[in-house]
Parts: sequence; structure tokens; C-alpha cells
Amino acid sequence: MARTIAMTLCERISSHSVPMVAKVLEGCLPDDPPLRPRQQLGRRLRQLRLLAGLSGVQLAKRIGRTQAYVSRLETGAHRPRVDVIHAWLQATEASEADCQDVQALAAAAQIEVTGWRAVFRGTLAGRQHQLIAQDAQATSVRHFQPYQVPGPFHTAAYATAAFRSIRSATEDDLETAVATRLERGRRMRQPGAPTYHAILTEPALWWRPTGVSEADRTQLWRSILVAAETPHLTVQVIRTTTPMDQAPMCAFIITDFPTSADEPTIVDVELPPVEMTFAGETDVAAFELAWKRMLAAALSPEDSLAFVQGLIDQHGS
Repeated sequence: MARTIAMTLCERISSHSVPMVAKVLEGCLPDDPPLRPRQQLGRRLRQLRLLAGLSGVQLAKRIGRTQAYVSRLETGAHRPRVDVIHAWLQATEASEADCQDVQALAAAAQIEVTGWRAVFRGTLAGRQHQLIAQDAQATSVRHFQPYQVPGPFHTAAYATAAFRSIRSATEDDLETAVATRLERGRRMRQPGAPTYHAILTEPALWWRPTGVSEADRTQLWRSILVAAETPHLTVQVIRTTTPMDQAPMCAFIITDFPTSADEPTIVDVELPPVEMTFAGETDVAAFELAWKRMLAAALSPEDSLAFVQGLIDQHGS
């Protein structure tokens, strides 16, 4: 039976992911961010390869992958599929105990939970650089945002205020983060960028963080219209008065990668205490269902842009 986002989060956190969630959240040390589950998995896979006396090239040949792919798994850059894990364990003749250990790490890697103390450690621009790198490998990005306009449409004034609403930062840090977010938006509009489809609610259009004037918000609305002129960018709006099959509880981004990359579809979710990434088929399917429900409630792309233009005509400064 189909599950809602809330059910998915609760069910997964209440099952095998509990120890990993606790470990990550409690492991946010003052100096070094904790290893993400897929990084721990990568280290364990590398240990098994070395213990088996295999080079990266030899292991790649045994599991039918490239040496570069093996390297990406061992560094935690990719999340391996179940069949790849099984082949790796067979190729390295792993013991039953090692198999159980790796399979537990692989299960935890399907849901990555990082406490915000770790997410916000370092510069604000860090997350934006991660998104730019992720976009460069993706074929499509689907972004649902219930509370604010998505980052790729931000103006400098809106991005500055939005970042300040999340956490305090030095002016240099803030300036770099804003510049990186604007650069991501620019890249998303370039030929060859992944398709980008944003669905946002009417309240998201109206949200005005402290420091943003009505004129700044009008400029933001215009930025949406300009970005939507790009052929591979789509914007849709859900009116407040529209009945919905699913509550717009949280923002999420579904990122698809080319089949040749052997990288599974992932879903990034930001919640007040944590940042979560889902890669398991069951969990991704729950967000796919949520996306379809949001899509069904949204105005058509043409009507959505007309709605935004109406806001500018009636309330623009």
C-alpha cells in the first residue's frame, strides 16, 4: 500500500536505521564531521578488497564494472546497488560475519541522516557546491518546495535573506554562499544542464524573509518568469484553495542519474533537525508518489506563469 512521506520517515527511522541515526546525530564532534553511511560502507568494501589481495582493476573485472566505478564506491561517491554488493562479497570471498556487516552498512546507506551541526559546519557555500556537482551528473531534478521559492530562482537579495533565516554567518561566508547559489541557478539554465521541474505552493511565493522588501519580492517573481523561458525548466504552482491528496509537509528534491552512471535515484529532504538522503527503491517510490500527487494539484505550467505574472501586475513594486 502506498505510503506518505511522514509514514516513510517514521517507518524507516523505527527499523534498521535507528542505530545509524543515533550514531550520526551523536557523532557530530566539534572538529570533524561524521562519516556518512556510504563512506563507512566504502571503507569496509576497500578493506575486503585489500584483504582478498585484489587490485581495483582485478576487483572491477570480477564484478563486471570499471576500476573508476570501484574507486567511486570505495570513496563513498556512489551508492552501490544490492547486486553490486552481492558480487563484491562473492569476489572477495567475504566471511559470513563480514557479509552481515557490509549488508547492514549497505542498508543504512540507503538512508543518510546528518545532524545540522554537521551540515552547517564549515561554510554556507558547501551545500551549494555539493548541489552543483550533483547537478552536473544528473539527467533530471524534480524539486517540491512548500515554504519558499527554490534556490535556482533566487535573486541576490532573496538568497541573502534566506540564508540569514537559516543560520548566522560572517559577511564573507554569506557573500560566498549567495554567489554560489546564483551560480547554480545560472548553470541550471545553460544548455546541457539537467531538466529542472519545480512545483511550489502559493504560500511559498508570498514568503518574505526579514530584509526582503516588496520590491525585492517582485524581482524574485520576475526571476521565476525569466528562468521559465529556458526550455528545460518547468515551474508549476499549487493554489492555496486547491484540494490535495497529500499534505505539503516538507521540501524534497528527486535527482535522477543516467543509467550508465550506475547511480540510483536519490531524494534529498531537509528537516529542522537533520538533512536526509534516501536511495532505497521503496523510499524513493514513496516520494515519487508524493510528486505525482503534487503534480496533480498544481496549475499547468502555462497557468502557473500566468498566475505569477498576475501577482506582479497586482502586487508588484
